[in-house]
Amino acid sequence: YSYQKYDNYDAIEIPNTKYAQNMIHDYIARYMTNFGKQNLYKILDDAEIYRLYVRQQLKKRNMPAILEYLPVVESEYKAVAKSRSGARGMWQFMENSMSPFLKKNEWFDERLDPWKSTDAALSKLQDNYRIFKDWPLAIAAYNCGAGAMRRALNKSKVKTFWYLAEHKMIPEESIQYVPKLLAITEIAEHGDEYKVTLPSLNESPYFADFDYVTTRTSISLERLAGEIRLDYDTLKKLNTALLKDKTPPAEYSLRLPSGMKMSTKEALRKIEN
Repeated sequence: YSYQKYDNYDAIEIPNTKYAQNMIHDYIARYMTNFGKQNLYKILDDAEIYRLYVRQQLKKRNMPAILEYLPVVESEYKAVAKSRSGARGMWQFMENSMSPFLKKNEWFDERLDPWKSTDAALSKLQDNYRIFKDWPLAIAAYNCGAGAMRRALNKSKVKTFWYLAEHKMIPEESIQYVPKLLAITEIAEHGDEYKVTLPSLNESPYFADFDYVTTRTSISLERLAGEIRLDYDTLKKLNTALLKDKTPPAEYSLRLPSGMKMSTKEALRKIEN
C-alpha cells in the first residue's frame, strides 16, 4: 500500500515509513471486513444531515477536506453521543474544553448542537494548527489536548506526529486517532479501488441552510411543531441542544428549516400571548 497525496487532501502527508503505512493499512483492513463496511456505510449514511455543513465550513475556512471524517472517529457522527469520560456531542467536547466556543446551562448544552459544535471544533483545530504548524500534530492535539502535545514535543528530538506515535510519547488513543482518520478517508474517497460502495453526499441545502427565530419564553417544541405544521422530529433534530424539549425562559435562537421564519413568528405570537 502506498498512500499518495490527493488534490484536496494534500494538507496531510503520510511518510513512506513501515510504521506509518502499517498503522493505516491495519485500519483499512478492519474496515474491509463485512461488518466494517456495513458499519462505515451506516455511519456515513446517518451523518448525511451534518456532513454537508461540515464540508462547507471546511471549504470556507480553507481547512483540509479530510476533517469531514473526523466526527466518524470522534462519535460516529452522532449528535448527542456521550463518552465514558463525559465528552458530549458529535465533536466530543469535555465540559472543561467548551469555553469560549460553547455554552451550557440547565436548559441547553451547545455541545449537543452539531452545527455550533462544528464551528467550535473547527476553531479549535485551527488554533492547534496555528500552534503546531502541522496538521497531524494539530489533529492529534485535538484528541490529547494542546498542553500534552506541547510537553511531548518538548521532550522529542523529532517534531512529527509519526515519531511521537512510534515512540509512544503521546497517549495510545491519540496514536490511533490520526491513522484511523486517514484510513477512513482513504476508503471513503476511493471506494472504487476498495470495491466498497458508500453513500454519496446529497448536496441538498436542507441541513445546511436555516432560518432562526428568537424565543423569549419557555415553549414546547411539540406544540410549536404542531402550530407550524412541521414534523416534530425534524424540529427536535434541528435543536438537539435543548435538554427539556422546550426553549428556555430567556432569549434563545431557535433553528428552523429555511423558509419557515415568517410562519413561525406568527405561531410564536399566538403561543406567547
